[in-house]
Amino acid sequence: MNYKTFFKSLVVAASLAIGHVAFAGDADFTLTNRTGYDIESVYITPSKSKNWGPDRLGRSILANGRSREMVFNKQGSACIYDMKIHWDGYGEDDDRVWEQLDLCSINKITLRYNKATDVTTAVFE
Repeated sequence: MNYKTFFKSLVVAASLAIGHVAFAGDADFTLTNRTGYDIESVYITPSKSKNWGPDRLGRSILANGRSREMVFNKQGSACIYDMKIHWDGYGEDDDRVWEQLDLCSINKITLRYNKATDVTTAVFE
């Protein structure tokens, strides 16, 4: 193998490795529920989408104090998503929405609820 062929092979291999690292599962994250309430549904969709799509929990519930890996195929090169949480036993008026989340840079989201202020917060790591 001559020098030029070797160099081209090295560049192609490096490009493939970098591409794999940059795109494989980079929108996946761990969702932790520390709200005091069970979560019935989690919806995650690209920020420009007009519909929430399927419930990411399926038939299960994310109980208070538990965590769940949110694993999904991101759509194209999108990293910016919205997330909606629906509480078990509550109506849609109580749903919480977070917009413009960069899931390519977030590995963990912890949800907390403050009864005194009636505010649900999210901590992003």
